[in-house]
Amino acid sequence: MKRSVEKMKGWRGHVQTVWPFLKERVQGVEGPPARWWETEVPNEFGVPVVRAGMASPGRDRSRLVVLLHGMGGSPEAGYCAAAARVFAAMGIATLRLSLRGADGRGGDLHHAGFVDDLGPILSSDPWSQYDHVALMGFSLGGHVSLRAAAEGVNERIRAVVAVSSPLNLKAAQEWIDRPAGWVYREAILGTLRGIYPRLYAGVGGLVEGMPPVSRVQQARTIRAWDALTVVPRFGFADVEEYYRTQSVGPRLATQKVPSLVVVSPEDPMIPADSLRGPLGRASKAVEAWWVEGGGHVYLPEKPGGPWTEKIAHWVEAHLT
Repeated sequence: MKRSVEKMKGWRGHVQTVWPFLKERVQGVEGPPARWWETEVPNEFGVPVVRAGMASPGRDRSRLVVLLHGMGGSPEAGYCAAAARVFAAMGIATLRLSLRGADGRGGDLHHAGFVDDLGPILSSDPWSQYDHVALMGFSLGGHVSLRAAAEGVNERIRAVVAVSSPLNLKAAQEWIDRPAGWVYREAILGTLRGIYPRLYAGVGGLVEGMPPVSRVQQARTIRAWDALTVVPRFGFADVEEYYRTQSVGPRLATQKVPSLVVVSPEDPMIPADSLRGPLGRASKAVEAWWVEGGGHVYLPEKPGGPWTEKIAHWVEAHLT
């Protein structure tokens, strides 16, 4: 009987992930009024890299939430639009920022611990005018947000939220690369393989060891993608060094910025057991919400309103 209950919960996580995704692809998710914003940030080679996103103003110029999408996603993702809409109703400005290279532009790429662009962006106009900043990321974007706070990329960051985010990169990679994760894996890799030709055009001539497009198109696992692209681009010895040095889990023990980690034990893309250890050893600045019946980045409705609103109120309290 116990095994049947666990199996039913597992399917509930899949349904809560797939159904909202398909629904928003058909119906769309309306965000607040926004304008397209972009700037250029030089990489370590001095080459300007385009960073872009969707900016929505607030009622004042003191509070800003930067929203970061997941791996293979974009600022137009439904979960980003929904969060921006909730913050807009509170009068809080948002920037739905595209991770470096995620839109195929800029001629460069990011990785799970890459935070180098956030400091310059927050220090540039118009974002430098906001006194209180929060980072809210989904999936990989949440991992990046936690890393940015841990590394102190900007002293105005008052709070961080990570929704359905990995804390142990190796554990997350092994989980999604297993046979049962092929649907999610192919959905992510399909997008990544599609944008690589444009990324390679930018870094292929600058970084020794970047493989040609034809080779990367053959990647069928997240580990293979990381080994072929992230490792040579950022100079890691191998994928093991990448996962070990960039995982944010160990850094939570000394986290000082108030951080909220929202996870579901039924998330089909992040193994719950890989989260319990880092969260159990986290500092008092880190708060964890375990949401029963949730999927990956899509949370179920709750009595009194959606989970997104509850999270937004937590952020608002730390930005006041």
